[in-house]
Amino acid sequence: MSKKCTSGIFNLTDMKNYFVLFLLSIIIQPSLACQCPVLQWTKELADENEVIFRGIIKTIYPHQNDYTVAEVEVINLFKGNSSNLYKVLFPENDGCAVSVNVGEEWLIYGIQKQINSCEIEWCGLSRKKFQNDAEDFFIATHIITYDEELNKLISNFSEIKINEQENILNTHKNILPDKYELYIYIALSLIGFLIILQITKKYLK
Repeated sequence: MSKKCTSGIFNLTDMKNYFVLFLLSIIIQPSLACQCPVLQWTKELADENEVIFRGIIKTIYPHQNDYTVAEVEVINLFKGNSSNLYKVLFPENDGCAVSVNVGEEWLIYGIQKQINSCEIEWCGLSRKKFQNDAEDFFIATHIITYDEELNKLISNFSEIKINEQENILNTHKNILPDKYELYIYIALSLIGFLIILQITKKYLK
């Protein structure tokens, strides 16, 4: 009888241990969802990007067709169009996405989308500056600090002079339309096409 009780206690203990492990796996799993590869910074790797600059986040437009679109004031431009304001597309539906906030300083490496607009990859070279290097989780994959990477950019790329006049001409361009706005544009375009088609048929008879 005592053996049965002892066996029951062990089984109950085992069940508790499994339950604790299960809870830990649920808690830990989200943190392991992002596994960006380690990137050894080289000029060749950086040069694969069409846009490279250091800038400050000025305005944020969240949920723009699965992107957070930020207006970023350019401080140092190393590659791209000569303008002191860029629209940067940060993908939202990405397990490696991090928060983007007004006032943050970033090193942006992106692919050109439109005039003065680019898109980043979360597992690419783009990173934000932290006040304390101990808090900078980008070091885990970039190996070097933010300031060390900035110095590499300055050493390996010629800084492009910023044309403020071009920024004035393009200030309100390249904000992606909202999904519903996009549907409205498509519907209006289709209606316009059908009207033109009907008028053309009427006069061709």
